[in-house]
Amino acid sequence: MLIVLTLGCVSTSVLAQGNRHGPDDVSVELVGQVTNPTPATSFQIGYLNYINGIDSSIFGGSPQNETTALFTFYADTVTTRVINNGSTRIINREGTFAVYSDASMNSNFADSETFRDGQQIMTADLRHQVIVDTVTGAFTATFVLTVVSNDPFALDGKLLRLGKVGDKLRLTFQGHLNSPSPPSGYIAGYIVGNSLVQPEKSQ
Repeated sequence: MLIVLTLGCVSTSVLAQGNRHGPDDVSVELVGQVTNPTPATSFQIGYLNYINGIDSSIFGGSPQNETTALFTFYADTVTTRVINNGSTRIINREGTFAVYSDASMNSNFADSETFRDGQQIMTADLRHQVIVDTVTGAFTATFVLTVVSNDPFALDGKLLRLGKVGDKLRLTFQGHLNSPSPPSGYIAGYIVGNSLVQPEKSQ
């Protein structure tokens, strides 16, 4: 079934001049897939298709999908509880969520490892709740992410970070189950809040 950036003067080609930074703005958008290898484990993979605060393209070409994405994510989770309530199933999971900068643009949904073979630029502890409509197969998932690390990365010759250690982020996904798997489902979602992109401070 959810991210940061800094050097002195930052080029306007990297950081957008007109980007919004309010608490109700969308800071990141994501597209991906879910695979549940066992009843107790699940991983979510995909790419970022929008980052508020970056003016240059976050795709390396066309079409704009996983094969050209410069930023990918991988969430590795374990199931802690399942509750059935009529036609609704509630699933709680815990794990880790990571964002990668990947200039190789080799991501392929047929190979989940390609979504975490780049430079790991942000890592977060996560807890999420999935609410599944077992009749239609539609579901929503809410991730609560606590950032535990954020390493600087280069974009257009500038050094940036995504997020701050200690930040709590809320990622919301909408999705639909798929059968037969893999994948177990298709997802798309967003993080609401201030821009996560920050320039790396000069030493």
